[in-house]
Amino acid sequence: MKIIDRAALTILIIGGIHLLLIGLFGFDFVEILLGDAEQWGTRIVYILIGLSALWCFKYYSFTPRGGSRLKDR
Repeated sequence: MKIIDRAALTILIIGGIHLLLIGLFGFDFVEILLGDAEQWGTRIVYILIGLSALWCFKYYSFTPRGGSRLKDR
């Protein structure tokens, strides 16, 4: 599972940088590389970014010592 966690986090970070470039400069690297948003290649990249974000939701319950922060509440 560690490989999936790292891959999801990496994809999520790249997706965040992609959105930063769109917000600051209007530069959409994915659409330049793979075509407009209606193309399947672009849609697959956006789906992977979204799935990575959903996968990383589990980090809300992560603590360095292990266990959940909400366990004692």
